[in-house]
Amino acid sequence: MPIARDVQTVTSDGKPLLTLPEGMVVRDLVTHVDERGSVIELYDPRWGVSPDELVFAYQFTIRTGRAKGWGIHRQHEDRYAFLDGELELVFYDAREGVSTSGQESRLILSPHHRKLVTIPRGVWHAERNIGDSDVRVVNFPTIMYDHSNPDKYRLPLDTDELPVTLGPEWVGW
Repeated sequence: MPIARDVQTVTSDGKPLLTLPEGMVVRDLVTHVDERGSVIELYDPRWGVSPDELVFAYQFTIRTGRAKGWGIHRQHEDRYAFLDGELELVFYDAREGVSTSGQESRLILSPHHRKLVTIPRGVWHAERNIGDSDVRVVNFPTIMYDHSNPDKYRLPLDTDELPVTLGPEWVGW
């Protein structure tokens, strides 16, 4: 097997060199710690990460060794506030007319890198717990959930419909 050199993934000052779907926003979540415990700021409209109001919120978890996805929304954006665990997010931009159309990208999140991540409508996404404890995420979608008509469309993780290879650790759940 030929020897392969690693490619650069961050700048010399630690900033990632990744290309995310156009319109996606990733913002550090501030954790305030004192002798009593901690407070994590999850979402503030003043941050300007989304022009849409805060209308609905829910938490989801992913158990150790499990994955969720592929999912896409046509009417709303997801706004994930990552809290705990270790999470790999994979995106496929299925939108036409944007600079990242047809591109795949990935993010790794951990308690050391808590983020608020906006996922634009029209971007397929899948999530996998890569750690040894449950992943916890709070979502602030841009529209309220409609139980009678969900804005959620799915494909299996091992689909041939998307030109993304997740690897054997993703499928079979």
